[in-house]
Amino acid sequence: MRNLTILDVQAATLPVAATPQHTLGPAICVDVVNKAVYALVNDGSGSAQLCSVQLDTPDSRATASEARPVCSLPFSLGSTGGALASNMQFLMERESVFFGLRSGDIFTVRVGPLGDSGEAELVGTVDSGIMACAWSPDEELLALVTGEARLLLMTQDFDVVDEFPLAQGQQGEEVAVAVGWGKRETQYHGKAGKAAALATPDLRRAGAADDGEDDGATRISWRGDGAFFAVSFVGPSGREVRVFSREGRLHSVAEPIEALKHALSWRPSGRLIAATERLGHRHDVVFFERNGLRHGEFTLRGCTRRVLELAWNADSSVLAVTALVDTGGAAPEVCVELWADRNYHWYLKQELRASSLPGGSLLSAAWDAEDPMRLHVAGAEAYVSVRLHAAADVAHVASELSNAAAVVVDGARLLYTPFRWANVPPPMALHSVDVPMPAAHVAFAAFGHGNDFAVLLADRRTVVLYECAAESLQGNCPAERGRVRLGEGVVAHQIAWPGHSSLVCLGLGAGSQQVVVAVDLSDLPEPTLATRVLDGSARVTRLVAVERPHSASPLLLLAAADGLVLEAAVDEAGAIDVTPLAQLPAGCVEVDAAVVESEGGPDAVVVVGRTERNQLFAGGNLLSSVCSSFYLRRDFLVLTTTTHFVRFVPVDAGLLTAAVSEDDDDSLRYDETRRRVERGSAIVLASPLGDSVVFQMPRGNIETVRPRALVLAAVRRALDARKYREALVNCRVNRIDMNVIFDHSPDSLMADWEEFVKQIDDPDLLNLFISGLRDEDVTVSMYAGTKAREVTRSAVVDQKSTNICRALRPVLQAVDDPRLMPSVLTTFMCETPADIPAALRMLAPLSTDERDSALTYLLFLSDVDTAYRAALGLYDLPLALLVAQRSQRDPREYLPELGHLNALSSEEYRRFKIDAQLGRPELAVTHLCAAYMECAAGAQSEGELWTEFTEYVDAQDMHRSAIRLLGGHRRFSDVCVLLGERQAERGEWSQAAASFLLGGASTRAVDAFVKAKEWRMALAVASEGGASAQTVHDTAVRASAVLAEHHLFLDAATVLLEYTERDEEAVALLVRGACWAEAQRCSLLRQRSDLVETTIRPGLLEAHGVMLEDVREIREAFATKLERLREVRATPLEVIAYSGAAEEEGALDNVDVMSDTTSMASRFSTFSATITNASSRMTGSTARRLSKKGRRKEERRKGRGKKGSVYEEAYLVDSLAKLVDRVRVHQSAVRDMNWALVGFGWLPAAAELQGLFVGVVEMVVGSAGFVFDEQRMQMRLDANGVAEPVPMEVNEQGMASQPKLPKPVLPGFAWKIEAICE
Repeated sequence: MRNLTILDVQAATLPVAATPQHTLGPAICVDVVNKAVYALVNDGSGSAQLCSVQLDTPDSRATASEARPVCSLPFSLGSTGGALASNMQFLMERESVFFGLRSGDIFTVRVGPLGDSGEAELVGTVDSGIMACAWSPDEELLALVTGEARLLLMTQDFDVVDEFPLAQGQQGEEVAVAVGWGKRETQYHGKAGKAAALATPDLRRAGAADDGEDDGATRISWRGDGAFFAVSFVGPSGREVRVFSREGRLHSVAEPIEALKHALSWRPSGRLIAATERLGHRHDVVFFERNGLRHGEFTLRGCTRRVLELAWNADSSVLAVTALVDTGGAAPEVCVELWADRNYHWYLKQELRASSLPGGSLLSAAWDAEDPMRLHVAGAEAYVSVRLHAAADVAHVASELSNAAAVVVDGARLLYTPFRWANVPPPMALHSVDVPMPAAHVAFAAFGHGNDFAVLLADRRTVVLYECAAESLQGNCPAERGRVRLGEGVVAHQIAWPGHSSLVCLGLGAGSQQVVVAVDLSDLPEPTLATRVLDGSARVTRLVAVERPHSASPLLLLAAADGLVLEAAVDEAGAIDVTPLAQLPAGCVEVDAAVVESEGGPDAVVVVGRTERNQLFAGGNLLSSVCSSFYLRRDFLVLTTTTHFVRFVPVDAGLLTAAVSEDDDDSLRYDETRRRVERGSAIVLASPLGDSVVFQMPRGNIETVRPRALVLAAVRRALDARKYREALVNCRVNRIDMNVIFDHSPDSLMADWEEFVKQIDDPDLLNLFISGLRDEDVTVSMYAGTKAREVTRSAVVDQKSTNICRALRPVLQAVDDPRLMPSVLTTFMCETPADIPAALRMLAPLSTDERDSALTYLLFLSDVDTAYRAALGLYDLPLALLVAQRSQRDPREYLPELGHLNALSSEEYRRFKIDAQLGRPELAVTHLCAAYMECAAGAQSEGELWTEFTEYVDAQDMHRSAIRLLGGHRRFSDVCVLLGERQAERGEWSQAAASFLLGGASTRAVDAFVKAKEWRMALAVASEGGASAQTVHDTAVRASAVLAEHHLFLDAATVLLEYTERDEEAVALLVRGACWAEAQRCSLLRQRSDLVETTIRPGLLEAHGVMLEDVREIREAFATKLERLREVRATPLEVIAYSGAAEEEGALDNVDVMSDTTSMASRFSTFSATITNASSRMTGSTARRLSKKGRRKEERRKGRGKKGSVYEEAYLVDSLAKLVDRVRVHQSAVRDMNWALVGFGWLPAAAELQGLFVGVVEMVVGSAGFVFDEQRMQMRLDANGVAEPVPMEVNEQGMASQPKLPKPVLPGFAWKIEAICE
């Protein structure tokens, strides 16, 4: 789909005029490093002269210049005799020009970077002459054919490597082998019939026809990698082509064909060898494979008289055919035809005629070795450099009636395809337009609907205008509107069509100066021309007309080679005014512009350009450095990258600062700004207002896709314009989540449901929209858009689908259209949760047919079993039967069930059975209670119902509901007792006691209070109920025993003292509870001083001894663990880790050399006790994943804090914290005991205890800082059971720190009795 456009033409006048009748014109070679061209010319006296032309740099003016003589050469050029040049080439390593002469002499001329030259040096002579010679691409080998038909291979020092006869056999290394599954005699030969199968080919006749077109010369062509070369020569049986390897071995002999001619060129990519074949009715370019077999051809135009040479460009994309062509003049003209292939079709993309080039003649052409799109042409009087670029010629005007058309040039035939209506793959097209001569450039109109286009013909002086209506598939072919003749003084290279009555051309004028010409089309057939010479500092390479929105005058852009972009305008007087518009950082081969609307100011023009090095600029901003193609729409800049993505950049004020990242982040699942494409894809066009993008693949086929960005942009435009049906259909066709229709503007759509339903008017579309609703804002989670949102909101929207369904349902019902009943049902089913019962209620007023249809649709949306249960839940047995009949259930299952329910006489009991079956205990209890209330008192069924009621309530644990329902009923107490029994079974004694009280079961309530340790309530209830004194006494004894069992000694003693006479047991309980003061008080209050001597004093002495032992034990344990903690902290962490690893490795057999502990230890720094950021990478071969049992074992090891392990420090700190808690708890016990000891006069014992405990408290308080404030890291187990540091924690101030064990509350000295001297 791409056409070749001439970007620039540079010319240089050769110093000596040569006559075009010379058999061999001036030869040229190129120094690609120093940008110089060397030409071999005749000085007029027959002597040869070497001239140099310095190629203009990109920022210099392309005016005509003269070639500078370098030196005279010691040989002559002439048509008869003499030393005709066989080959001329620049050798980069030697910095010299090589000449191989037909006479056999080999000369080199050393040239410097600035053209400085020495004398020509004769480096050798071949006695028999040189018929042909060619250097390998790496300039290491020279292949040379002598006059004796021998082939020589020479090094770059001209040493002969090998020499052998050129015709050394008829078969090479790659001779074809028959594998035995077919014979020539059995194959189909078309019209020739079986006789052709039996005929023996006449090898002498092949290629031997002498029609005067074959010059008889030998040709050599190397493959691009230098591994093989082909030789075309005239042998005994005619012209043949042979392929040789780099080592000089015959590789293959080409298949003999009729009328093979002299032209030969091996495609640099190495796949094909091009030659020509002249048949009686046509002239073909034929191709051979490396093995010599023929591989296709294409036919040249019928006006081709003779092919002179073939030449591939550096990237093998274009084949230049130099030929004599009948162009309609008095005599055939030498032309260079540029052919390119796509989809197995060869297109004539450009024709360079001698008459359209500076100097008016064309004798030889050669491609640049570095720039694949630069062609060097030598004429009789001038050298010309032609820069080309391949780009698609497509429509750009953003119009609703735009055809989104593309024009492909194929010689004198234009292939026109409107992609809006037809996606016709090349080489076919929807329309084919014949033009008078090959087309040179195509430009679409930048006005109106943008469907018209203009064509510049190959003579560079004629422009044909075509107009195209906004068509459908049945539309007409583009019609010719008129022709424009530019005159003899202008040779145009590019054209633009900015307006109805104006046409602009860019080309060369008098003196090869660049000019821009404005043509007034209103004066056809003799238009008025206005010419402006471009005399700026840089060459202009692109002429582009760009549509300007809301304006009748498009932008006319002139892009220079240095990046300067000019705006051209034609004033009322017809003069062309050129003003600078933008400065791009580099010269661009593709340029476009967009008008960006700005708030509060004039619209800004943003110029976008792409360089040959795939850099894409927007103004001075580098958007991408890997852009392979782009297309500029009003809303998006669409570009493809060499990383095989298509990207979409919004066209707004941010375009001048945007940057296209090339990170292949697969986590961006819903990124609408990019999409993967096939490798090598290039944009042909993006529909100016549509949602499609047309790509061309490297092999030539096209693919049309609808990217999410363009589809969503079209959906958003439709929603903003309230075109709801268009937006919905677009989402459906392109698989866009339909939630975007609501989420784009929720408030607007909520107020416009009536218009929404009116436009859609299609139950299927409405059902699709409603059923796709989710409680999610897809404009946040999926389609965030190409512009950043100012306010960030959550993607979760509570009750979104439910609210939409409830708002849309009344609108659907108000339409009163039976077709919309499925949509109404869908609103019920798409609520969260689905309201199936309400949907089933909608079926009641419908007719039988409508009800069956609606029920069928409803069962499509929901599970039939769920719908059956919902129908039962409505207590509508006929509806339940109707639903069951549409299910897969066995009728023998549901018919008896429904029949049994229908046979029940009580409606409330039937509903109870249904609710119980559906698992609705709350409703079931309600209906069962109502059924029980309906029973007559004393009836036989009352007892059965009550039994069923109690069993169901007890089974479903619905006692509270039963109590609520039976409030005030005579059965209320029975239900309360039933609840109390259930609570007693669960051990909820306090709740059970309350339930027994409500049920009037006071005895059972007392027992429950006793077990709940609520002794006051138990004795109060027992006393209030008129129980005997013995009963109260027994209750008190039982309560005391329960309290004592739970170590509530003070309460147990209080019960005995208040309700019994058991003073000894009460005092003993107080002594057990260490209530020394209370025990002494109660003894004296009951006048039982004997108990002080018999119970209290002995108990106090015994408790004193136990307390001393306990305090000493705490002191020793604390001191031991504190000392060990000091030792552990004195050892560096890495030492502990490595010692643990050694122990682990010694304890395990048959494990990997790298143990878990070793991997863990690698996380410690060698020079400090901190953790480094480096993490240990553990693979399946080095990591031993622990089982659950192993992890539990490792946790137990951590809890034990084994000496020397990495867990020991944390274990010691935790143990010391527990000891601190024990000391704090002992404070009150020591205080009470000391008071009792002082009261009995045992001062030494009190002093001993207080002194010992004071020492413990001082040790704890004094070491707390070291123990808890100087903690090092904690360890934990990772997924492999390896010890690793616990991650850092972030506090409220945002500071990270290593987590530590909390510091416990420290004991104080408030318990101390100051009067006691330790």
